[in-house]
Amino acid sequence: MKKRVMSSLVVAVITTSFIPNPGNTETISNDSTPDARQISQLFYPPPSEEPTFRVIGKGRASQPADKASLLFKFARNYPSPPEGVLSQFEPSEEAITLEMLQPILDALQAIGVSDQAIDLEILEPSGSFLPFPFPSTATEGGAQLVVTVDNPNRDRLEEIVNTATDAASPIEEILISTVNVEYAVNNCQALVQAAYQSAVEDAQNRANSLAAAMGTQLRLVPSVAEPFYEVFLPGCDSEGNLPFGNTTSSVYDPDNPVEVTVNKDIFVTYTGR
Repeated sequence: MKKRVMSSLVVAVITTSFIPNPGNTETISNDSTPDARQISQLFYPPPSEEPTFRVIGKGRASQPADKASLLFKFARNYPSPPEGVLSQFEPSEEAITLEMLQPILDALQAIGVSDQAIDLEILEPSGSFLPFPFPSTATEGGAQLVVTVDNPNRDRLEEIVNTATDAASPIEEILISTVNVEYAVNNCQALVQAAYQSAVEDAQNRANSLAAAMGTQLRLVPSVAEPFYEVFLPGCDSEGNLPFGNTTSSVYDPDNPVEVTVNKDIFVTYTGR
């Protein structure tokens, strides 16, 4: 469970009263007419004699995946202690071994998964030496198994996941904690270009609708920009720069399409005539 702390902002308005000195005969202007220049700063794009429209174009393009990577994460299966008894059943720091995972590897090879398509990593448990109240850096260890599938389809991916799950079920020492999947295409640039084209068409449709509602026409050459957050998001051929992780994998769902999807947003500013 993720615990989200929503920060609230409290704005306090302090009103000060000014009581003029009865002896002060200076006239204070009470003109409350706002300056037009101050009002114009509240709007974007800046007001001008020509109508201006700024829209967001949202593009999306999908393509069947050329490769899929199934990521199985294994953890130690600790027995649950009896109710009310905790101290006698502390988790063991023993790492997962290759011998524990061998039945799973044998089962995958039996359905045609080659050794070159399997990447296994054993994660050793580590302890924390920081005293209270510093956060613990201890890890329980585990294992990661990546199975690469060329020209994937739903049936083949489901067969691999079911085979690994069935082979791991009788093993008492370990359990599969998560199963993720990541899709990739050979030609990512073509997919990105298609997403941009979709975003341009969407922006054009939005701007035309606004211009029609305003009773004007659009100029042919707009101003186009990408949002600032685009550089932080992972693409189909890059990891991005997110501070909390750049992985493009998702939880495996046999009902999801086996494809790569690219989303693009653009800011487009048109002037009317």
